[in-house]
Amino acid sequence: MYDDRCQVCGTRLDLLGRGYSEAAHIRGLGAPHDGEDAVENMLCLCPNCHTRFDGFALAIDEELFIHEVTAAGEGPAVGKLTVAADHKIDVRHLDYHRRFLARS
Repeated sequence: MYDDRCQVCGTRLDLLGRGYSEAAHIRGLGAPHDGEDAVENMLCLCPNCHTRFDGFALAIDEELFIHEVTAAGEGPAVGKLTVAADHKIDVRHLDYHRRFLARS
């Protein structure tokens, strides 16, 4: 869907002549999050952005703007998430991620 290009930073990693990306669940699978294993709950990310997203150093708002997060809190938008026309992201999962981030 994204040719292994990160939806956040646009990086496409080459690994032995093939593209490499990671499927990141927006709302984590299993307890305590109980997110769905569905494309609406996934992002195509490079390993760096995946780690930052899972570690709550990145947040994505309901309008798909990307925010960097520091100890001081969520900063202003630094870009917009790349989204393919056939990738319907469920904004409820983004909202959950941001609410969980606020409690961290």
